[in-house]
Amino acid sequence: MTQTHEAVQARIGDVGIEVVRLGALASGAIVAATAALTAGDLVEADRVIADDDAVDAQRHAIEDECLRLLGTGLFDQELRFVATTLRVAHELERTADLMVNVARTAWRLFPHQVEPPVSGLLDRIGRQATVQIRVAVNAFVDRDAASAAALADMDDALDAMHDALLRHALAPAHPLARRPDDRVAHAPADDTSVVQAVQLALVARHYERAGDHAVTIAGWVPFVVTGTRR
Repeated sequence: MTQTHEAVQARIGDVGIEVVRLGALASGAIVAATAALTAGDLVEADRVIADDDAVDAQRHAIEDECLRLLGTGLFDQELRFVATTLRVAHELERTADLMVNVARTAWRLFPHQVEPPVSGLLDRIGRQATVQIRVAVNAFVDRDAASAAALADMDDALDAMHDALLRHALAPAHPLARRPDDRVAHAPADDTSVVQAVQLALVARHYERAGDHAVTIAGWVPFVVTGTRR
């Protein structure tokens, strides 16, 4: 049975709501994974890992509905929104996957926990990534090009935090010690400090990639609204 265009528009609106829900799952994963890592909370880390199944299910539900809508004779902007939603769902699902990796880092560092300076950096970078995902999702669903344009500057702040975390993580693994003859040599690093440095460097990359996913989502907004690619 052929649906009225009003009914199709209502289904498109429902897709937007489901994208917001997927965005909430992804941003919630950032918050929970950050808390698990900074506190060394293995129970919370396991919850983040287990909850990823719900993220996958939500992505698949969105994709299935988008594929059904593509066969209903959509108009230009509607077609662009539905088609790009397939990409947005992927970006959000990948963001949650990155946070699963962050949560697993709590296990990899066990029985050690991150030091307070690193914990503070992680907390800030986690909050920034969360905000960027939320702004990007709202901009996409609302077709708000002005809000989407703000993501580039926001991501510069996240990149700066990524660099700071990376420098802090790698510094202990390669300390410099001066010899009596004033030549500089690498002091030996114990296995624990090397493992921590490598894991935190990977975590920094995970957050930076989450921010990139937000920028990518926002980047689709002008195309949906105008049909013009960046």
